[in-house]
Amino acid sequence: MTTSPGPLITRTTAGAGHIAVALAHWAGGHTVSEEELLRRILKARAEAHAEAVEEHQREARRAHKRATKLRRIAAEDGGLVPAAQIDLTRAEHEARRHEAALDALGDWEIRDVDPGQIRHRRMRISALRCTALAFPVAGVAVGSWLLDGVVLLVSTLGAVTACWARGNVPFELTLRPVPAELLADTARLVLEPAEEDEAEPEPIEADDLGAWRQTLRRFVEHSVAQAHLERKGGVLAVDLLQRLQASRLFLDKTPDAFPAVLRSADIPVKKISVDGTKALGVQYTDLTAALKRLPQLPVHLVPDLTQKPGESKPLPHQTP
Repeated sequence: MTTSPGPLITRTTAGAGHIAVALAHWAGGHTVSEEELLRRILKARAEAHAEAVEEHQREARRAHKRATKLRRIAAEDGGLVPAAQIDLTRAEHEARRHEAALDALGDWEIRDVDPGQIRHRRMRISALRCTALAFPVAGVAVGSWLLDGVVLLVSTLGAVTACWARGNVPFELTLRPVPAELLADTARLVLEPAEEDEAEPEPIEADDLGAWRQTLRRFVEHSVAQAHLERKGGVLAVDLLQRLQASRLFLDKTPDAFPAVLRSADIPVKKISVDGTKALGVQYTDLTAALKRLPQLPVHLVPDLTQKPGESKPLPHQTP
């Protein structure tokens, strides 16, 4: 005759299994999506390219400055001593070499990433997380060996209690969202959707995409112009999103991801201060430079300048 385990043991065993699965999911780096890894790889490439270009430009300017100085001395003195002539030749050679390097680098382009690089980056994340998980276990072992066996007993009781508390409720194994800063830094990256065997997604018409951008740019222009009329330097991106969502637009966007949407519509976004709040937003001067003209107000928002002196008329509230 066999006896079934009690509910306490069953609950604790189930909780231990759920915790083990969650830890394995986290330690394996599976909380990070392939999109985030791809964007981080391309961001690192872009930063390395920018650093190389900046270094070659700096060295080329330095070489040109040195060569110009030596030519001026030669023109004033009627020639150069052999040592100075060697320095002039070396400076001209360095300038040509760095200019050739700049031509070879060219503009940075988004290229395909080898899937092995994505796996390698995920393995690096996994190695770091497994190391972090090993520290508590090593601490309990060292504490039990050097201090007292009570350390092992207390740690075991804590782990059993955590398993019992989790019980039959599994963890939700999800992917973390891509950080908004990373989306903004890699706004030019267009990820191709995964191929599906059943049905292909309908392509977006170019006219619809252009109309969507024009509508957003017009709304931002009106909002920034109204803010300038109220003696404000600009409008925060979160305020723009709230107004749009109040009209049931961009309901699928979060405040962290909305600045990338603005940049995709060629709207300049940077960290500004409005009424003492510092966050990403659209500044009046930057928008003016992007539009190459002053932002305009719609007709129904233009204040009445023909009112009598002493009378005040509040600005109308703007809706998308």
